[in-house]
Amino acid sequence: MFTVSGAWSHTPVIEFSDRYFLTFDSTNIDRIHVNAQIQLEDSLLYMSPYGPMPERWPQYIQNLHVSGPGGQPVSMRKTKDGAWILSGIDRGTEVELTYDMVLEHEQIAWPGGIDGVAYTRDWGIMASGRSLFVMNGQGKKNIQVKVDSPEVWNVLTSWQSDTLSENSYRADNLIDLQESFLFVGSQEEVIIQRDGFTLNFVLGGDKVRGEASRFANVASGIMDYYISLMGGIPKGGGPGTALKRSLVIISQSEHVDGEVIGNHLSMFMNPDGSPMDQMMGWFMFAHEFFHLWNGKTLRFADTTTDWFKEGISNYYTIKALKQTGFINEDVVLGMMNNLFYQRYIQDPGYGSLSPSRAASGFDKDNHWGLIYGGGLFAGIAMDMEIRQRTGNAASLDDVMRDFYREYAGSDQTIDSTDILGKVNQIGNTDFSAFMRSYIDGTVPITLGPYLKYAGIAADTSENQLLLSHFKDKTALQSDIWAGLLGAH
Repeated sequence: MFTVSGAWSHTPVIEFSDRYFLTFDSTNIDRIHVNAQIQLEDSLLYMSPYGPMPERWPQYIQNLHVSGPGGQPVSMRKTKDGAWILSGIDRGTEVELTYDMVLEHEQIAWPGGIDGVAYTRDWGIMASGRSLFVMNGQGKKNIQVKVDSPEVWNVLTSWQSDTLSENSYRADNLIDLQESFLFVGSQEEVIIQRDGFTLNFVLGGDKVRGEASRFANVASGIMDYYISLMGGIPKGGGPGTALKRSLVIISQSEHVDGEVIGNHLSMFMNPDGSPMDQMMGWFMFAHEFFHLWNGKTLRFADTTTDWFKEGISNYYTIKALKQTGFINEDVVLGMMNNLFYQRYIQDPGYGSLSPSRAASGFDKDNHWGLIYGGGLFAGIAMDMEIRQRTGNAASLDDVMRDFYREYAGSDQTIDSTDILGKVNQIGNTDFSAFMRSYIDGTVPITLGPYLKYAGIAADTSENQLLLSHFKDKTALQSDIWAGLLGAH
């Protein structure tokens, strides 16, 4: 155990289980040098098991050396799965690791892209914790990470500062150490705070940095919409585990991409891209950001509810972008057909696989249409039915707020029975047949019977979803349509 205290008694003593020292060199930006002091729980050194291809992480570790007491070298052998087994060293011994993480990840393709892995740019270096740390044990807590970088570079990370010295941070545990991002370079930081929650934007690249105020305005509007909708800031899955901070790294790129690790997001955005590129970039951000509420604050029991986690998040993403003025009604109508309906009907499981089973085995990317599109349409249908049944006095918004009040900050999870019970309660109706047909069954959902409550005709001829307003709408239909577009 490593103990560090500040001057006199003003700074509390922090006991670190392990300590990592990262060195960045502006003249050699293709590697990060790591020196670590680790107290052994066992004889195994390993890297993160997370990510689409975790077996690749050790391939980028070079010059790994382990020293025991007195600087004596420790023998080790590398296993077939990329771990290292130490020999001749006892459990509880403090050892020193030195190695280089070589930033050559972009030389091969990664599922989901490089944005969640590690990369170098003219303006700096990004690394995920998954790609960076060689670890030991399972129960480590309070892990120190210190960063040494050129003075002209900024250090921004998803860990909390330990206040002991500049660029010194504390990871709560090994999960926090791995499920993290670190960016070191000439990036710009934009901070947005609400009620103890901080959204940290890290902007890399001249053109992205030049739009810092625009990014802040859009993000602030989206955050405020979600807080108003749910009734509070995101919270963790249990007492004392509040989500206090989310790091969003946005780097300039010719293409748009994004990946979430833990509570943090890494994205590529193209400031010179088409309006569609701009819209998709912000849609991606708003969708992943809402997962801090619908996915992190509200946690789900298993993949049978992924249609709700992803599809309902799509629904509120659309609402947030519309209510903040980023998109208009015409864009909403276009997205419903071109993005969601087309992928829904073209999904390989359309008509033969139920949305509740489509994500089984974490296979949801292969059934994007059923889960993200079908889940969106199911959410719209349920919202319309609730609004119609209650004269627009209640809606899916109330379902989300009730879930937030009941589950936020608890360690309980939500399952399909909970969802059915909540929509039945709020909607004063019975959605059992709906769930049997459209969620647990393979019947494709059609929007026409539900959108009529908002005064909208839905034509699905020639494999297109064409939505149009009734010529004469009632006041209730107009109000329900406004609610679909995000009016609380």
